[in-house]
Amino acid sequence: MASRTSSDVDTVTTVPSRTTFHDRSVSLSNFLHNSREGTFFYKTPARWCKLIGFYFIFYSALFCFTAGLLAAVYNILDWNYPSMRGPESIFRGNPGLSFRPNPDYDSTLIRYVKGDGPTTRKYIDHLEAYIRFYENKNQIGDNFAVCEAIVRREQREKVCRFDIKTLGGNCVKQQNYGYDDGMPCVLLKLNKIFDWEPVPYNLSEVPEEIKDSYKEYAIKVTCKGELPADRENLGDISYYPNEGFHFKYYPYLNQQGYRSPLVFVQFENPKTGILLMIECKAWAKNIIHNRLQKLGTIHFELLID
Repeated sequence: MASRTSSDVDTVTTVPSRTTFHDRSVSLSNFLHNSREGTFFYKTPARWCKLIGFYFIFYSALFCFTAGLLAAVYNILDWNYPSMRGPESIFRGNPGLSFRPNPDYDSTLIRYVKGDGPTTRKYIDHLEAYIRFYENKNQIGDNFAVCEAIVRREQREKVCRFDIKTLGGNCVKQQNYGYDDGMPCVLLKLNKIFDWEPVPYNLSEVPEEIKDSYKEYAIKVTCKGELPADRENLGDISYYPNEGFHFKYYPYLNQQGYRSPLVFVQFENPKTGILLMIECKAWAKNIIHNRLQKLGTIHFELLID
């Protein structure tokens, strides 16, 4: 008897059934409402009630918890009075210095070509934009006090108007802040620390670096080259105003319209083609100098090609 081979077996091909429009309509209808199982969107009314009740309770509890936290924060914190002050603050109750122009905050280098407008423009524009904030038209109002003849501010709720004329006549826009002539001006300011007031030195305690120009009513500023070679090539330095940051602008209490006092440092004849590393310090009895933590001091470089 001959055996049957696979070639003798008829191949049966199953043709998949085709979904019709009627099948899809029935499927959709059952999804929306299945009368046989009593479901809406595949869930019975009882399950929908449980699900809605769960999420209602969950989000209500979350809302109440968040509202309670916000209420606690708003009642505890005073937005005009920081909770972390003195040694607890980011500056540890000790102000640091900052400088302008600094258009590139990733770099502390001031570099340009003497007499070359395109290389000096960004520095001049950065200084001008910052000085514009101190124009007299921006310092008008009842919260500004007349402080021309006082040593210390008595009305703490008001602020003293900062007169940009005290910054001298050399470091001005008309002179392009000295950059065209190779006599660049660098603007210094103390970082604001809430309720911080400078303490003057006793006359017997005045450091040697500032003994010849120290005033009891001002925070003196000095700049010098960090290394002997820098000091040799840095040349003469002038300060405007020469006494430094006046005590009458302190303390800072988040007053409306407050302007930090400024000091312009002009390098009158620095050597060109040499990278100069410069360190500036602010001097008061309660200012500690720490280069690594940037307390009471600032570092930048100057290169005039």
